[in-house]
Amino acid sequence: MKNFPLLLISIFLFLSCGKESDIIEADNVEIKFTQFDVTLSSGEKSIGVIDNENKHISLYDVKDPLEIVSVSYMFSEDVSIITPNPNTRIGKWEITEKFRLHSSERFEDYTVEVPDFEEPVYENQATISPLETFGTTVRYHMLDLNGDPNKAKEESTAFEAFSNQKMNGIRFPLYCGDAFGGHPSEGVVVEDVYANPLKSLENAKAAYSGSEPFMIFVGIKVLTSNKNEYYPDWVSTDEDGIIPDKYAQLLVDFIAFMDKKGHTINAIAFDKESVRMSVEDFKISADSLRAKTARLGYVVPKIVAPELLDPQGDTSNGWMNELYNKGYQDRYDIFGNHYYQRDHTVAGFAKLKYEFDLAQSDRTRPQWATEPHWNNDSSIFRTESAFGVMFDHTDLGLDAFMWWGYPIEGSTTIKSPIMRSYSGAILGSIPIRMLDHDGEETFTNGKLHTRAYLRDNEVNVFLINVVNPNIAGIVPASYEDYAVGILDGFKIDGRVTVRQWQDDSVVGSEVEGEVTLVEAIEEKQFLLDIPTGTFTQLTFKIKE
Repeated sequence: MKNFPLLLISIFLFLSCGKESDIIEADNVEIKFTQFDVTLSSGEKSIGVIDNENKHISLYDVKDPLEIVSVSYMFSEDVSIITPNPNTRIGKWEITEKFRLHSSERFEDYTVEVPDFEEPVYENQATISPLETFGTTVRYHMLDLNGDPNKAKEESTAFEAFSNQKMNGIRFPLYCGDAFGGHPSEGVVVEDVYANPLKSLENAKAAYSGSEPFMIFVGIKVLTSNKNEYYPDWVSTDEDGIIPDKYAQLLVDFIAFMDKKGHTINAIAFDKESVRMSVEDFKISADSLRAKTARLGYVVPKIVAPELLDPQGDTSNGWMNELYNKGYQDRYDIFGNHYYQRDHTVAGFAKLKYEFDLAQSDRTRPQWATEPHWNNDSSIFRTESAFGVMFDHTDLGLDAFMWWGYPIEGSTTIKSPIMRSYSGAILGSIPIRMLDHDGEETFTNGKLHTRAYLRDNEVNVFLINVVNPNIAGIVPASYEDYAVGILDGFKIDGRVTVRQWQDDSVVGSEVEGEVTLVEAIEEKQFLLDIPTGTFTQLTFKIKE
């Protein structure tokens, strides 16, 4: 056994030589790229400049890595695999990518860089100017009980409207015609006739917690097209007219009745669409109503006029022209008109604007949209006229509005949430200048129609991109990466919320619109897609 130490030394030397041999062999393994090229969507190629010492590859003349459509690469013979596979990065290629080359013994990491990358610069296709305000701040969104007196008969519904949705007024029906029987004789008001709208009104006031004084606006309810039934017999003449002083008394009776119920009438419209009341009768009724309410100690209501079926414009026998020609213009306080979807034309708007300008010629008067409609056709292409009407009003200056058939809750089509969304956005807001690539005109079917509104530091933008299927020859337009910029030194504070309805959104959760968030580009610009057949709302904050 005297040779045992020598045996151990031999075994140790053998093992050591084996390990040293492995190290030498591993050092001789070559792990490197020999080629790394890419082809762009334009067909051009970028030949990668390989720096094996620093494990770095540069792809020059590539402005946008997303333009890479194919990769061609080679590596040394000792490399067995590359992770990740460069082809899996196509379509999501970043400015720098990391790839690992593996051999059986070890690996090397390479960085592939796009040094000539340039941030894309988008020219604004639409601009918003927060300092260019026009019109007026919208103060009132009223619930119309004229069409349905039971709109707020449930406390929960009233809470949704007058607390959650911030509605702050009621258009209350005057049931004066013999068809209703609310005012059978002078000094008499039949309480049961008003039971339903009174219940809705009481619930509304109980739910309301806003800052504006709650507004009650009385408008005559017309049940029939027979003019003989608009007013009760005791205020009517045999010649299909009214006795103006008697009609004023009917209104005073109603004001007294409502006062006993704890409700103050703030505004009142004498007529509705029929023009049964002549300018002379209107003047006498207004004078009589003001004198009687003041004498009895009631709040003298503001008078809303002309309440025509459609604007008449500058016509020789027009009601508004006659009112001013006779010098009776101080008999009304608020300019209110029924301006419908059929009126949203170049000619129709010109008539509305003429009467609006006339209403402002002697003093500043608020404008109320006392019965805007979205008619029974709930197709999304109808937004062009339904909201064109509202755009027309806010362009001039809108103080208050009350939709006919406003949907407080629920939705079976896109009509309901769109009406709610727009109404909530403009309440307390003022229009600000927005100019898109199609201009500011909103009467031409098939163009992009846009408007923007500002409330404190919140901007709401509405974009209508629809095509009437009943009009042939209009080629639908669709916009991708549509660039919207903010002017006047303002910046976008945070992300832009995009809520979009499409023409196939008719049931389920899609009715409420698809919501996405968009990042601003350097706080001055954002991009969005506007497919054909969409109504879009944008909401974001701005800062200086």
